[in-house]
Amino acid sequence: LFDEATMVNEPFLDMMASVVAGVGGVDGEGWREVHPGSKEWTGESGSRPGLALKRGPVKRPERALQKLVRVYGRDVAMLTDLVRCTVLAEDLGQVEAIMVALEARSVVGLAGVLPRDQ
Repeated sequence: LFDEATMVNEPFLDMMASVVAGVGGVDGEGWREVHPGSKEWTGESGSRPGLALKRGPVKRPERALQKLVRVYGRDVAMLTDLVRCTVLAEDLGQVEAIMVALEARSVVGLAGVLPRDQ
């Protein structure tokens, strides 16, 4: 499972960078964590982007096992975040734009997540 996650990590992150760039964001290599839950822009441009992707590593097996026991009640089917990233947005409009872009690429869909005016 972790070998497969390692194989798909870079293509997944590249796809997410493409989604973020498609709605005007940047691949945010300049973000760094100041303390848990708080990030600071340290990129070359000096000005913080309004929308950015923060690439994440493949979850370590030790952390995955901890989460399986503590959070998921040993239900392996719940472990769905081995490859991950964070999209940093300044407002809900940017979050909606990302969700719409992801839905457009999805073969599964996000039914019930986005409001529809149809």
